[in-house]
Amino acid sequence: MNDTRPEVESFLRDRYAAMSGSERALLALQMFETAQRIVLSSLDAGLSEQARRRELCRRFYGSRLAQAAFPE
Repeated sequence: MNDTRPEVESFLRDRYAAMSGSERALLALQMFETAQRIVLSSLDAGLSEQARRRELCRRFYGSRLAQAAFPE
């Protein structure tokens, strides 16, 4: 689904193209950190740190990797 108006999409494409590689990398890192915060804020506050890390990993990368990286 794409609900972005073509002129807005063109504007954004031009803005991203005008950024340096470092600026684009920083923007991507900031977006990833925001996504992590959103996921962490949705977790049960009573989880251990290990369980929080496992659940964060599971939501981003799947159960198999999460269990291998953070075994119970």
